[in-house]
Amino acid sequence: MSFFRLAVVLFTGSLPFFSCQSSSSEKNSPPTPPAATQLTGKQLSQSYCGSCHQAPDPSLLDKETWQRGVLPQMALRMGQSGNSMAEYMRISNMDEMTRLMEAHVFPETPMLHPSDWQKIVDYYITVAPVTLPSQPQHIPTQVGLPLFRPQQSTKAIDAFVTLLRYDSLSHRIWAGDGRTNLYALDAGLHRLDSARLSSPATDVRFNRDGSMDLLLVGVLNPNDRQAGEWSHFSKSGTIPTPQLTKLQRPVQATPADLNRDGQEDVIVCQFGNHLGKLTWHERLPTGYREHIIDSLPGARNVIVQDINHDQWPDIVALLTQGNEQIAVYYNQHNGQFRKETVLRFPPVYGSSYFELTDIDRDGDLDILYTNGDNADYSIILKPYHGLRLYLNDGQFRFKEAWFYPMYGATQTVVRDFDQDGDADIAAIAHFPDFAHHPNESFIYFENQDNLRFQPRTFPNTERGRWLIMTTGDVDHDGDDDILLGSFFRPTGPDHAQLMEQWRKPGTGILLLKNTLKK
Repeated sequence: MSFFRLAVVLFTGSLPFFSCQSSSSEKNSPPTPPAATQLTGKQLSQSYCGSCHQAPDPSLLDKETWQRGVLPQMALRMGQSGNSMAEYMRISNMDEMTRLMEAHVFPETPMLHPSDWQKIVDYYITVAPVTLPSQPQHIPTQVGLPLFRPQQSTKAIDAFVTLLRYDSLSHRIWAGDGRTNLYALDAGLHRLDSARLSSPATDVRFNRDGSMDLLLVGVLNPNDRQAGEWSHFSKSGTIPTPQLTKLQRPVQATPADLNRDGQEDVIVCQFGNHLGKLTWHERLPTGYREHIIDSLPGARNVIVQDINHDQWPDIVALLTQGNEQIAVYYNQHNGQFRKETVLRFPPVYGSSYFELTDIDRDGDLDILYTNGDNADYSIILKPYHGLRLYLNDGQFRFKEAWFYPMYGATQTVVRDFDQDGDADIAAIAHFPDFAHHPNESFIYFENQDNLRFQPRTFPNTERGRWLIMTTGDVDHDGDDDILLGSFFRPTGPDHAQLMEQWRKPGTGILLLKNTLKK
C-alpha cells in the first residue's frame, strides 16, 4: 500500500550525533557544532548514510531531483536547514508533535560541519546524471489476457479502496475505503451490506463463527499519531470490541501463537511515518502485552514461517522507510527475537511488497520482492523499479536471479492460476508510466519454466489506479480469480482523462474472472 510510504527517509534521527559532550557544569551551554573534516563528499556520504541504511548512489536519481527534491529533506534531517521548529509546527496534533520532538526527528544542531554538508551536496549534484536511463531491455507486455475476463461494477465502491479481501467462509468480498466505509459484496460486485467504521480499514481476519477482526489505520495520510486499532466485530454486527489500541498507523495484523502457549498473539506492522515499529502483542488472560520486535518505521508486511526448522514460528518482514530491507526475526523461545537482515536496498528504491514462494520448485522458499513506491521527494520514472526474484541457496541466503522492470510496482500475488503445476505471478503498479501504451499497471506473468515468464495485460487496464490486489475463487468454479482495488491519486494535467475515469462513482473494484473452468 504505497500511500503509507509518502516520504523517503534518507537520513533519520537514529544517525550518530557527532558533537562534543558537555560536562555537568556546562549542561546549559549550547552544543558545540562538529568540526570540519578532511573527508571527501563521497566519504562523508558513506559514513553518515551507511551508518543506518544502505548509502544511496548518486546515479539512482537525476541532478534536479537530488537538488530540488531529496537534498533539502536530507538537510532537514541533518540539522542543516535551521528550520526544524517550523517543521514541528506544521503538525496540528500536540501529542504527535511532542513525540517527534522527543525523538529529535528534525535536529536543531547540525550533525556535521556546514562545509562537510556542502561537500555531500556537491558530490551528489556533480556525480548524478542529468536524466535517468530507460528501463533495461525486457520482454514486452502483450495486450490480451485469455485466461481472465475483466468485470467491473459501476455500483461497487468508489476508487478509494484501502482494504480488499475475499472471504471463502461467507462467500463475500469485503472492501474498505478511505472514507471509513466497509462493504460486503457478492460475486457480481453488488453491495450486500455496509457499515461505517471509526477510521479506514487496512487488514482483516475472518473467523469461523462469522465474526471478523479488523485493523483500522487511525489517520490514513502520513502521520505519527497513535490512533489505530485492532478490533473484533461480532457476527451480530454490534459495536466493535477494541483488542489493541493506540497503534501507530498500522497496515497489517497477523495472528500467530509466537510463544506456543496455546493463545493466539498478534504481530502488527505499525508503519508510522517518521516513527513506527514492528510489534508482537502477547495474549494474556486480561488482554495483550506489547513487545517491540523492531523500532524502525515502515514495516510493510510480515510472513510467519519456521525458517530454521526448530518448530518455533519465526517472522520474515519487509521494512520500507529509509532503511529498506527484508529481515528474519528468529524466535528465541523466550519472547525475544534475533534479527538477521537477508536483503538490503537503497533508500530511494521504494520497497513495496514481498512474498515467500518456492518458485523454482527445489524445496526451499525464495523471495519475490517488488519496489515501486513513488510518492515521495523523487517522483520520477525509475528504471530499477520492478519485480525481483531472489533464489534461496538452501541456507536462507539469497541471490537475484530474475528482474522484470515495472515502473511503480506495488504488489504481487503468486498462484498457479492456470493449474499447470508451476507458480504464476500477478502484479500491479500504482505509479506506472501513464504515457506508455499499453499501460502496465497490471501484468500477469505466465510461468513458462526455468525462470521464464510471458507478461500479459488486459485492454484498458488504466481504468483504475490499482493499489490493492487479492485472490479467491469468487465464482466457486475451482480456480483463482483476481480482485483489483483502485485508489484515486491525482497525477497531473497531462492525465486529466485518466483521472476523470478513476473518479467515476462505484468503479473502485475490478474482478478478473479466471476462465480456466468455465
